[in-house]
Amino acid sequence: MFTSLENKCELSQINYTKEERKNRRMTETIKTLEKDLTLENLLRDIREILWTNIIDSINDIWSSIQIIFEQTELVKLATEAIQKTKEELGEKPEEATQLINFLNRENKHQLEQWDIEDLTGTVLEIKKVLTKKNLMLNLERRCQSIQEDIKDFMVKYDILRDKGLPSPLVINDKLMTHEDYIEKLHKQAKSQANSSTAKALPTGKVLYDGLENRFYIEHEVKHLFIVQPNFEKYTEVDEVYRKLIRMKIPNEEWWTSMTDIL
Repeated sequence: MFTSLENKCELSQINYTKEERKNRRMTETIKTLEKDLTLENLLRDIREILWTNIIDSINDIWSSIQIIFEQTELVKLATEAIQKTKEELGEKPEEATQLINFLNRENKHQLEQWDIEDLTGTVLEIKKVLTKKNLMLNLERRCQSIQEDIKDFMVKYDILRDKGLPSPLVINDKLMTHEDYIEKLHKQAKSQANSSTAKALPTGKVLYDGLENRFYIEHEVKHLFIVQPNFEKYTEVDEVYRKLIRMKIPNEEWWTSMTDIL
């Protein structure tokens, strides 16, 4: 009797185990069908392809992005130098023009009254003010050209960032290293590939809305630079910047003594 009861219990346990396995298989099959119905696998594959293309494009243009940010640093230094020069010059350029015109009209005897023994040397010293002003204006003009390029880039990149492209900046608006940014993009791609919010068969609009931003990023990253930037403008600005900060104008005491004769 006990043996028969044990056999029945064992058979019941076996049947229960079989049923449990069957239910698990059915659950897995249902989940697979749900993924197929909601196109989850297809959407994941498309997201992976899009992010792969985006990362490839970033690799292609990274050197151009670096140039833009190096130009930004230089323009910052140049702008500070321009402002400092404006403060240093003040009204001196107008006074320099008046002084040169005045001295060129005077004869040797009149110049000696003001202890000016070397007219040419004195005029050359005064002209340093005009030279520094011209360097400043030249630098200002070249900086404006670079700033337009930087502005065009930042407008486009801000749109891409709003669409979901991670920022390449770290603290104090410094550019990340290439390796760190690519790693950041891979993490973003993996996160989005594994995310799924679809609970039912999606409509065409739902599919479009879910992928539109990534299609936009994929296309626009390829065309982020209509003309690839190079260091030509950078070196031209740097050259003028160096000349400007090296240019020394007459000291205040000497300048005051000269303007007193006007």
